Amino acid sequence: MNSKFGKTDLETSPIVYGCMGGAGAFGAQEEKDSIEALQEAFNVGINFFDTAEAYGNGYSEQLLKKALGDKRSEMVISSKVARENLAPADIIEACDRSLKNLGTDYIDLYMLHWPNRDVPLADSIGALKTLKDAGKIRHYGVSNFGTADIDEAMALGDIDVNQLPYHLFFRTIEAEVLPKCQAAGIPIMCYSSLMQGLLAGKYKKIDDFPVDRARTRMFDYRKWDQVTHKETGAEEAGQELLDALWAMTAETGLAMEELAIGWLKAQEAVGGVIVGTRNGAQSKALKKLLDVNLDDSILQALSDASNRLYVELGTDVDMWGKGRTR
Repeated sequence: MNSKFGKTDLETSPIVYGCMGGAGAFGAQEEKDSIEALQEAFNVGINFFDTAEAYGNGYSEQLLKKALGDKRSEMVISSKVARENLAPADIIEACDRSLKNLGTDYIDLYMLHWPNRDVPLADSIGALKTLKDAGKIRHYGVSNFGTADIDEAMALGDIDVNQLPYHLFFRTIEAEVLPKCQAAGIPIMCYSSLMQGLLAGKYKKIDDFPVDRARTRMFDYRKWDQVTHKETGAEEAGQELLDALWAMTAETGLAMEELAIGWLKAQEAVGGVIVGTRNGAQSKALKKLLDVNLDDSILQALSDASNRLYVELGTDVDMWGKGRTR
């Protein structure tokens, strides 16, 4: 089930457990539930865990230590340094904090969380090389790097991952970034893979989506008060896709999340699909996502159903339209 991650020597599960929610990113969260969620994810066969110093100011990393510290040798851990800490000395300090939080002496995969235009990228990559030479990280990469950003990063070092938003409701990276990464052998780690729950089979209508989650470029800024971009969105195309997904669940007998995650797992450039849960029971259900393998006809139907939305959303890979990527 596990496979080699890109050009690295890491053997990883196709599903990556996303640790952001355990730190309260999606609402109040009991620590007991977060720990059980992590433990049950490991128990069903997930060995790849993604966290960041920004998730609860290190609390997410600390939870991972509490839940699975005794399983460190069986795990692959990725973490990320926040964009405000990309000066070389700050990266070194941030990594040391993360190592302490995680209770380990190395991080398997360490990423720049977002680009920072105020710090030369060469300086940031240089710090990552220093950490690798010191044995504090095994591999390094980037997150949320667009077309020009990934070109600059690849010219500076051996980039081993680009973590990006990618799912049926947001295929924007396919236009430019994904082909570049695929050609360079850089695997994509997909986040927001279930679109904050829209792809979890809970909603029939786009308009029923919780307002605090309706913040991506698909949503019309004139209708949703937590949107920060100024785009009119593509809600009609989004509803068309949602309708098609419901029809396919009825036709195939598969849950919507199986269709969504199965489609991502089948994309050649994808090295890992990040999924998070809120408790142990939800983590046990991740087994079906590890096992799902969609027929070519279903994969094509999903691509066809999402093509209109893909075209209408254009090429901005910042899913929230805040202009942070290039």
